[in-house]
Amino acid sequence: MTEIFTFLPLERVLYGPGSIAGLSSEVERLGCSRILIITGHTVAHKTPLVERIVELLGRRHAGTFAEIRQHVPQSDVERAAGLALDNQADLLLSVGGGSAIDAAKAVAWAMRGDDRPGLPAPPPHIAVPTTLSAAEFSHIAGFTVEGDENSKERVVDAALTPRVVILDAEMTVETPAWLWASSGIRALDHAVETLYAPGDHPIQSLLALEAIRELFACLPQSSAQPDNVALRQRCQLAAWMSYFAPGAIEMGLSHRLSKSFGTTYNVPHGITSGITLPAVMRHVAAAHREPLARMARALQVVGPDVPASDAALAAAAAVADLVRRLDLPGRLRDVNVPREAIPAIARAAGGNADQQAASIRILQEAW
Repeated sequence: MTEIFTFLPLERVLYGPGSIAGLSSEVERLGCSRILIITGHTVAHKTPLVERIVELLGRRHAGTFAEIRQHVPQSDVERAAGLALDNQADLLLSVGGGSAIDAAKAVAWAMRGDDRPGLPAPPPHIAVPTTLSAAEFSHIAGFTVEGDENSKERVVDAALTPRVVILDAEMTVETPAWLWASSGIRALDHAVETLYAPGDHPIQSLLALEAIRELFACLPQSSAQPDNVALRQRCQLAAWMSYFAPGAIEMGLSHRLSKSFGTTYNVPHGITSGITLPAVMRHVAAAHREPLARMARALQVVGPDVPASDAALAAAAAVADLVRRLDLPGRLRDVNVPREAIPAIARAAGGNADQQAASIRILQEAW
């Protein structure tokens, strides 16, 4: 049987403290001259990051859209796309967490107009992440359709993958502690759900296991030592490994449940993962005992002779303990999600009647 691995069109990853200095040469390599920066209000106005990037871009800086909000409201995407078109931007540069990066992907998609054949390719995108969400390695643009009940939508297109990613830990020092830690749990969610994803994926599984080891080791240390750039760089590389070649793997139930209540109740994705992941791991432990047992043994939370079924549950307990150690919410009630909303959240996560019933049990446990 032949297996196929498809690479996304990510061309380069610059990594290491100070690697942002390579931005200008990457812009020149891509042949672009009018760069629109896409970011959020806090990054733009309460940190020096955007000012530093504007200085690096010089005359190539065509403008900045600094109003991207959490969960990427569609209205933000439309306004940013309008600014990009008005300024004739030929490159989008996202600075920030998953919301800014997803917004830039959605803006690139919106600038094409629609999906008719023959449309020009979207403008290239350079991502400078300041969190550990790993959205920069994905071809998926998630955004929120605003209404009485906000709903999460997404566009999936390999052409939306950032062409260049710059993992410069010095650019993350301003990131709030809770956001750094919770986005690290989001990366952990990617890695764990990669381990037991359907299909044969030896490369991603190997990297996911190393990502899990590194996140468990470095997240608590970097949270306790926020100015330690070396630890932050290790976290960034672990986030990359957690979501390596996402085009080949579909994330699982923890991600679906996270999205089904995160948008409606305005809960950041990293926080949602800290709530759903341990509960989902407990639920799937019997069906996926071997990959979760490998995780537990890699973390050395069980000995080599512990049965796989017990080791799988120990892996779930280790994740819950990490969430507690990082002082993050671990229950739905901690983020003001009402218990009576659980059936609606399960329906939004999708699946048949049996799958929705299972989701209800998981959410009740997580409440």
